[in-house]
Amino acid sequence: MADSKNKRDSSYDNLPEIPGYKIEKRIGRGGMADVYKGIQLTLNRPVAIKIISASFSRDPSFSKRFLLEAQTVAKLVHPNIVTIHDIGSHKENHYIVMEYLDMKLNSRLKYLGKISIEESLRIIKALAAAIKYAHAKGIIHRDIKPDNCMFRTDETPVLVDFGLAKTVDAETSISQTGIRLGTPNYMSPEQCMGKKLD
Repeated sequence: MADSKNKRDSSYDNLPEIPGYKIEKRIGRGGMADVYKGIQLTLNRPVAIKIISASFSRDPSFSKRFLLEAQTVAKLVHPNIVTIHDIGSHKENHYIVMEYLDMKLNSRLKYLGKISIEESLRIIKALAAAIKYAHAKGIIHRDIKPDNCMFRTDETPVLVDFGLAKTVDAETSISQTGIRLGTPNYMSPEQCMGKKLD
């Protein structure tokens, strides 16, 4: 029992390092990246830090596409889109630093049970406004789902995780045309078939 406890403790302490940030714990894991809760030391504020998986980071072409895409998404300034504070690379870690949000729509539904039609419409309208704004800037999110809707403490719905985002200009896309990426239950038919999105 003691050995297994030590293994758990050591793996918990084995956190990545990003200059200027204190990483506290991992709060999410995906196919392309892990997300950590951290503190931005200069401002002493909580942040979410998304660090791209090492297998992707070692691919120079992916690294270039990732940084270009992150710079594009960082330009999105909208009340219903997550705010990006910083992007960069440290050693093999490519990262994006965002505002910290801790309540997902899925968690909210589990906690509250059913929500009213009025509340549902409020959330949908907010997300639709975010999507419309991103589209006007030439960015397609490609992974709209309950996990990617979070809330600020004032109840504002926020669209997060532009990790699969694609610009209309395919030159800067993280993924490549013909490759199906996304969450099948929430993908459009053309996305499921790997066709070009508009």
